[in-house]
Amino acid sequence: MRKNSRIITLAVAAAVMMAVTACGSKDKTETTASTEATTEAVTTTGTETTASEAESTEEEDQAEEEEMDEADEAAEETTASAAGEIGSDGVFKAANGKFEIKVPADWTIDEGSDDEYVTFLSASGDDMLEIMTISGSSADSIREIYPDTAEEYKNMVSRGDDMKILSYDVKTKDDGSQTFQYSMKYTNPNDGIHYLAESGSYDAAKQTYSCATGTVMSTDEAVSKQVEEAVKSFKIK
Repeated sequence: MRKNSRIITLAVAAAVMMAVTACGSKDKTETTASTEATTEAVTTTGTETTASEAESTEEEDQAEEEEMDEADEAAEETTASAAGEIGSDGVFKAANGKFEIKVPADWTIDEGSDDEYVTFLSASGDDMLEIMTISGSSADSIREIYPDTAEEYKNMVSRGDDMKILSYDVKTKDDGSQTFQYSMKYTNPNDGIHYLAESGSYDAAKQTYSCATGTVMSTDEAVSKQVEEAVKSFKIK
């Protein structure tokens, strides 16, 4: 009886151990599977993150390249337009072949320029060169008629206190044609312009009026000098 009880006890114990072992094996298997699944998920997430970062970097590089291309195009547009182009020597030549002018370094062409009116702007936008080439009856009405002397001209115009004419050269023909070149500066200008220079001509027979006008709002004498040289370089073809 005791032997049978012993056998039963051992059998029960063995069964319990087997069950425990089986449960342990199952738990271990499930844990291993869970660990593998987690590792796979982390690996997948890491791979996806790396791919996402790579894609993001690629998009940023592409956007940067596009911005650089746009900047290059903008730079080209500011040195060339339908009105003409500024060459590597700084000389602007009109597309219609009517004139050329040496533009100060780093100045650009205003986008509104056309065959009759061309405007160049300094980097600050405060100083400018304006070129006008008019033909036909409009030339007669738009042109300014200059007197022979600087004193006469000074009495005709008033642009501010302490206006001083620096240079004045006007030649008039019998038919009314004129060539003119002058410059002036102001200590306290009414319109903010501290320096003005102009050069051009009017041909009565051909009814053509061409003029280059430089205006400087900057108080920097170097800018005024650049504008003066630009206006003097204005040539009619």
